[in-house]
Amino acid sequence: MRVMELEMNVKHGELSFLKKDVYNLFTKNHKLHSQNDAREFLEYCKSAKSESLNFQYAFTLDSENRLEHIFWCDTHCFELYQKYGDIVVFDTTYKVNSYDMPFDIFVGIDNHGRTTLLGCALLLNKKLKTFEWLFKNFVQLMKKSPKTILTDQDPWMKQAIETEMPYTKHAFCIWHITTKFSSWFTSVLKDEYSSWCTEFYNLYKLDSVEEFEQQWPLVIAKYNLEKNKHVIALYQIKTFWVPSYLRDFFFGGMMTTGRSESINSFIKKFISSHTCLREFIRQIDLAIEDVGHKQMHDGMLAKYQESHFKSLSPLEKQGYQVLTPFAFKKFQEQFAQAIQYSVREENDTSFIVKHYKAARCHQVVWDGKMAKCTCKNFEFVGILCRHILSVFLRKDCFEIPSSYWLSRWSREEAQFTEISLLKQEGNFDVSSSCGNNSHLETNAIELVQCPIISKTKGRLKQKRMRSGKELARQVKRCRLCKSSSHNFSTCPEREDDNSQHVDKTKKLDMQIEDFNPIFHFKC
Repeated sequence: MRVMELEMNVKHGELSFLKKDVYNLFTKNHKLHSQNDAREFLEYCKSAKSESLNFQYAFTLDSENRLEHIFWCDTHCFELYQKYGDIVVFDTTYKVNSYDMPFDIFVGIDNHGRTTLLGCALLLNKKLKTFEWLFKNFVQLMKKSPKTILTDQDPWMKQAIETEMPYTKHAFCIWHITTKFSSWFTSVLKDEYSSWCTEFYNLYKLDSVEEFEQQWPLVIAKYNLEKNKHVIALYQIKTFWVPSYLRDFFFGGMMTTGRSESINSFIKKFISSHTCLREFIRQIDLAIEDVGHKQMHDGMLAKYQESHFKSLSPLEKQGYQVLTPFAFKKFQEQFAQAIQYSVREENDTSFIVKHYKAARCHQVVWDGKMAKCTCKNFEFVGILCRHILSVFLRKDCFEIPSSYWLSRWSREEAQFTEISLLKQEGNFDVSSSCGNNSHLETNAIELVQCPIISKTKGRLKQKRMRSGKELARQVKRCRLCKSSSHNFSTCPEREDDNSQHVDKTKKLDMQIEDFNPIFHFKC
């Protein structure tokens, strides 16, 4: 309102309309265009596809031609996925549109450690068939499936990933698990709850499967949780959340879906729960463009920003020349700790590495060309661990093999060959990208209707059954004799008490008559 006052050059509060009138205008325009909302959404996707063949989208309609589900990927997001689509975080938390449709996002991490948006979807529900449709079209349109994917513990999502992404390693977000601990164990453990959390964290940090399997029953027996249903369920899905079972796969160091929350909080600056579909996709594109500008700015800074060396080792210099500042910082942390380890040579290729204080040992195999460590930090994060680097220093290795500098962490962004993608993508037009409705033609967009209001997953809201104490409190009793068979107006004891009530009324009337406002008035 203040901006409009300045534009009209009037004093504050002298506009010819109120703030409520502005909201009414928006509501009127929204109702005017709401009938063509889904149609304009798909026309926007069709136009974007004609401008760039790397723009991908797919949608489904119900029996009444109402829009059900839609997945789309901007050109910039498609190119990022080809470079950094090895690890994907999938989140279905937020509802930010006028139809209450869950806004699902695919998120990744680039070579500078920045969170990148890889794809978006609006789903009518969160059922098994919906997730199967989404992941099937995601793999088909994005040309490949990710190596690893991180999600919450949705059972339908888990089953859909197993079906449509059989070669992708699926893991659960540890935050979604530990956030339930207070409701699971506080009443059971009481004063021991904090120590249990500490013990669980120590189990979580273990590197090897053997150590976890050895320590888990001891910790569970210590707190008498052998028969606890939550502990039993956690152990049954251990391969989805225990890092020692996941360290053979590349996760880029991520074990939570926290990066998706940062993207969601940023996108919320552009959209709200009242945003219609035709504005929704435009605002999402603006948000993606804004993120792209920021990434270009950060990339330029990283290109000319110098890092400080912690040593004069040629290994550290080599890492600086190859890795981005984000990855080089992680490499420096490992390299700085390498000198804290003693190396004992078992044979020509096997070494035992031990910290000078800790009792835990790690075994490193190094034959001059290939190196492997029992901590599996390179497989999990993509950065050589301090144990392997300590062996390199011991064996006078002054150059790290190129196979241990991953292209996804290199200064020069990973180049992807298009392998005639442009030729193939000519087949992915609107008619072939409409999911279960592949029979639709291009002009069928004019018949698409707006989606229905999405209903949240879970039990329907119903009145809670009240306990006996709550029902007893609702019984009306006579305030005079406390009986529940009658009320105060029909109480038989009221006649005996009526005379006392009349006397009190007379005394009150006399006090009112004797009241002199001059003497009783208090300033």
